Amino acid sequence: MTHATLEDIVNGSRAVHEIERDANHVAFLANRPVRPGHTVVVTSRVADSVADLTEAEHAALWQFVHRLSRRMRQQLPCERVCVQVIGWAVRHAHVHLIPTDAPGQVAGLDGEPLSRAEMEAMALRLRANGVS
Repeated sequence: MTHATLEDIVNGSRAVHEIERDANHVAFLANRPVRPGHTVVVTSRVADSVADLTEAEHAALWQFVHRLSRRMRQQLPCERVCVQVIGWAVRHAHVHLIPTDAPGQVAGLDGEPLSRAEMEAMALRLRANGVS
């Protein structure tokens, strides 16, 4: 899905199976779902990633996601709704909501373990004062 495609969905010029829309978000079924019911929530305003949203936009996005994921759990036969924010391939802030019933139905986030020294250095670096 490309940047222009998400904008087309937001402005209504590309047909999708829309689930919900408000002034700041559009939720629609994923074209290539990981699982049935996989839903994408995209911001109406184009921002490169969720980290580029204002604090108010970020809070509004998660309120929308929270409400929709609770509805998905009620309406679909699923135990949990997993949330993924990848933020690399598509340069438009969006969140994936994936209904699941068991572990392993969504790809995990397992990488190679770091040494204790590497972990300590990384923690120190991330604790440093930065952008607020």
